[in-house]
Amino acid sequence: MTRPLIPQRRKRRPQQIRNSLGLGALLVLLTVVNVYFFFFRKDTSVHNLMNPTLTSRSLTDTKLDTLHESIPPSLLGAAYQEKKTDKDGKGEAGDDDDSLVKEFGPKDTLGSVLYRENFGTDAGNIIAAISKLVDPKLIRAGENYAVALDDEGSPDTFEYRPTKILRYIVTKQADGGWKATKREKPLEIKVSQVGGTVESSLYGSISKAGEYPALVSLLVELFAWDLNFYTDTHPGDQWKVVIEKKYLGDEFYRYGNVLAAEYSGKAGTFRGFYWNPTKGRGQGKYYDEKGQSLARSMLKSPLRFVRISSKFDLKRFHPVLHKIKAHLGVDYAAPVGTPVWAPASGKVVDMGMKRGSGNTIVLSHPTGIQTKYYHLSRFAKGLKIGKRVAQKEVIGFVGTTGLSTGPHLHFSVVRNGHFINPASLGVTREASAPNRHAFLDMVRKRQAALKSVTPLVAAKSP
Repeated sequence: MTRPLIPQRRKRRPQQIRNSLGLGALLVLLTVVNVYFFFFRKDTSVHNLMNPTLTSRSLTDTKLDTLHESIPPSLLGAAYQEKKTDKDGKGEAGDDDDSLVKEFGPKDTLGSVLYRENFGTDAGNIIAAISKLVDPKLIRAGENYAVALDDEGSPDTFEYRPTKILRYIVTKQADGGWKATKREKPLEIKVSQVGGTVESSLYGSISKAGEYPALVSLLVELFAWDLNFYTDTHPGDQWKVVIEKKYLGDEFYRYGNVLAAEYSGKAGTFRGFYWNPTKGRGQGKYYDEKGQSLARSMLKSPLRFVRISSKFDLKRFHPVLHKIKAHLGVDYAAPVGTPVWAPASGKVVDMGMKRGSGNTIVLSHPTGIQTKYYHLSRFAKGLKIGKRVAQKEVIGFVGTTGLSTGPHLHFSVVRNGHFINPASLGVTREASAPNRHAFLDMVRKRQAALKSVTPLVAAKSP
């Protein structure tokens, strides 16, 4: 008997069928899990991860605490340092012992708190009264408030306490209306002189001198036009300051003005002197010993602490595209979330997610140039096209969006439609110090004070 030309298909065994069904069920389960995590779970959904508003909340105080060991504290900003010292119980005096003091929660608004505290229909009048002194939208989670009750147990006073020294008190009047007043505890100002020698970082040196991290930010911002404290800091550099310290009672509260400062090292010697000829009216400015303004039309870099990972290069090999492609800017490597500031005053002319450059900001400046910022993780809150920004104002935060091999900021400068090397950009100083004779007299006294400071040198290990 001849065999058929077309072989007959064997019947699938029961074991093979069971295996196929098991594999299919597993694939269905994995699909359901992925759909849940990517579309329905609040903290991992694609919608939430791609939402700039929600992403902007990623650097909460808790996460900043986690990053504290790896990121120089100065780049977190003086405002964060003040909150940090407040939470740690260092740097601020204790508040009144009041069992009625509560905290605003993460989702609280002034209106929701007033409703919860049984102010009822008076809530609107209270908000209107306090709005004359402070914007309720500025209230943040973790800030304190207190409620006082009348003899009948009804709330008749509301206090908003943003800091240890500042209170906004709204009280009920005899006619049934509400009135807000501002109360600020007095601070005592003392002038101190301190100095140190850098071993590995400015932060480490200031910490060993017994000072708080906020002093790092003050020095970095003072010399921002002359020094990049990441690339220009070297072991053996020395710093000196004459600074105001503000005290609440007997305890340190915060720093005031840096009255005089000096930084000397391999990058050179730089000095700055605070001068306010109006004697308290308005803000003073910083000048060198000759009366020339430290402020210039452009900062040395758009980041406080950075490492240059790639320079301006017309024949650079692109690490992602793997071909020769002009690198029309400077790359600053820095951790995700590092603040990026405007190196000069300007106007936002473009911002958004771009295909190659990721989250991008373009500023137009009065000097006729444009500056561009690529690969940002997120934009500063409230930033939008058409908004004017001031020099040193934070506009965004370092990220790795777009064609990027790691966290960094790509910074470009365009003049007359052509990209130029940021390092070659000429800058101009602001006006010289007014009342020159009085200024030079002040400088002589402050220079003598700086000269008397002996920089602290860390003890050598045995």
